[in-house]
Amino acid sequence: MRWIIIILLGILLYCSLSWFASSVGLADENDTATSINILPNAGTTSSSRDNFDLDGVQTGSSNVDLTNNSTHNGFTITCETQVDNACGKAFTGELEASHDLKVSASDTLVGISGNDESSNSHTSNQKKLDGGIALNSNFSVQNCEWSGSSNQCGNSVGAVDTYKLHIKIKDSSGNVLAEMTTSRTEDAGYNSNSKKFDDNLIYHGVGANSYEWSWEGIDGSQSTSSITRGPNLLGAELTLDFPTEEYEVFTTEEIEQLNESLGTANLTESEIWTVISGIESKLEEKIYALGITENTKVEVVLEENMTVSVNTPKATNIKTMAKVQEVVKTMNETKAVETLKKEVVQEVKKEINEKKENKQTVSVSSKKEEVVQEKKETKKTVKKEVINEKEEKQEKKEPEIKTAEKKETSTKTETTEVSAIDAVMTKVDAKVKDISKNLVIKNLIKLDIMMNDQASLLEYNKVDFYVPKDIYLNQIPIFDNRKIYNNITLANYVENDIIEIKTRKLNEIDLKKKRLLLEIQELQNG
Repeated sequence: MRWIIIILLGILLYCSLSWFASSVGLADENDTATSINILPNAGTTSSSRDNFDLDGVQTGSSNVDLTNNSTHNGFTITCETQVDNACGKAFTGELEASHDLKVSASDTLVGISGNDESSNSHTSNQKKLDGGIALNSNFSVQNCEWSGSSNQCGNSVGAVDTYKLHIKIKDSSGNVLAEMTTSRTEDAGYNSNSKKFDDNLIYHGVGANSYEWSWEGIDGSQSTSSITRGPNLLGAELTLDFPTEEYEVFTTEEIEQLNESLGTANLTESEIWTVISGIESKLEEKIYALGITENTKVEVVLEENMTVSVNTPKATNIKTMAKVQEVVKTMNETKAVETLKKEVVQEVKKEINEKKENKQTVSVSSKKEEVVQEKKETKKTVKKEVINEKEEKQEKKEPEIKTAEKKETSTKTETTEVSAIDAVMTKVDAKVKDISKNLVIKNLIKLDIMMNDQASLLEYNKVDFYVPKDIYLNQIPIFDNRKIYNNITLANYVENDIIEIKTRKLNEIDLKKKRLLLEIQELQNG
C-alpha cells in the first residue's frame, strides 16, 4: 500500500495535477470509528440545568468546595487564586467558578473502543492512531453572573466573564503534537438559555498516543470576596475519531522519496501528511467556492489509483451530485487544481518552516544546550587551530614558493578543516539520535562556520582567474539562400491534411442535416 502512495505523491505533487477523477462518488465512512465520551465523567447523569443532554460534570453531594489540586468526578481541579480557600463549588449539577477555575483531564488514546457507520466495533491501538486522529469536544455553560448579561443570575456584577477550552494531542514521550485553545465570552443562562460549543482538534501525522483536555472559567470582575461569580460548566464530552485499519509508517528511504517528490527537504512523515491534508482541504474549499453550498458536505481524497476523488454523503440527492460533477468539470477545464496545488504546497511549507524555527530555538537553547555548547567550544578550537596553522605557514613562507608546495599546503589545510568538522559531526551523531533535530544542529554548525570564514573568501574577489581573449575574429559570413520548400505552404498542408478533410466532411454533413430538418419543419407547418 505504501509504495502506491509514494507513486501517487510523486506524480501528483512533483509533476502536474491538472485534473480530477471524472466520477463523483458517495463517501464511505466505515474507515473511521468514533468513540463515546473519553473524559472521566463518561456516563454521569446530565445536569438538569443543561439543555443539551451532555454527560454531567458534577457528582456526589451538592455545595462541595472545589479546592486547588483536588479531584472531582475524575477531573483535576486547579486555580491561580482561591476565594474562601476554594477555586469554586460543585453545586446542583454544575461546577461553579470563583476568581478562576480550571477543570482538567488527561489519559491515553490507546485501547479506546469506537463504532464505524455500520455499527462495527473497533479498538484503537498505536498503529491505528498513526493513521491520523480527531478529538471532538462538546461542552455547555452558564455565563450569566456579570452585569451585562441578558440572563442575569446569582451575583450579576462586574465585567463579562470568560471561559476557555484547551486540547492537546501528545506522543508516547509526552511531546505535544497538536493543540488548540478557544476563548469565549458568549452570554448564557440556564436550561433553554444555556449554550453548547463544539470544537475539533485534528492531527494527520503519526505518533498520537494521549490527550489533555481542560476547561477554564474566569470571573471578569476578578472578585476575591464572592466564591461563585465566574462561569459554570454544565456538561462536557470528548470523543475520538480513529482509523479502523492499522497504518504502517514509512521507512527512511520512503520519506526521502516523498520529500523529493514534494520538492522539500527533511520533512518528517507527520509533516508530509500535513501537506497532503492541506491540499485536500484547499480543494474542498475551492469546490465550495465554485457553487457547492456548505450545507452539502464534500470530501476530497487522494486515492491510491493516482486520482483525486470527490465524495458526497450517501443521502446526497441526484441534483446536488450533478452540481458537484459540473464543478469538477469546470476545475478541469480551467486547470484550477494545478495552480491551487502549488499555492497549497507553498503555504504548508512556509507554516512547517515557521514551526521548525520555533522548535529549533527551544531545542537548541534549552533541551540541547549541552550539545550546542560543546559544538561552540569545538568550533572555536577548530578555527583557532586552522588560523594558527595558516599564520605559521605564512611566516615560514619563502619569497618564491613552488606550485607543488602551494598545493601541498592547501591540501593539508583542507584536510585539517574537514577532519575537525567530521569530529564535531561525530559527536553530534553520538548525542542527538532524533534524525530531524540531528540534521538541524549539523546545518547550524556548517552555516556558522561558513559565515565566520566568509571574510577570508573575500580575497578572491581581487584575483583574475583568467585573462579574456577574443578567439573568433574576422569570421567570414556563411549562409545559404537556397529555398528548400518552394511550393509548400501552411495552407497547402492544411488543405490536404487528413484530419482537416474529415472535419470539413463532418461539417458538410451537419449542415445538410440542419437544412433537411428546416425543410421538414416547413412541410409540417403547411
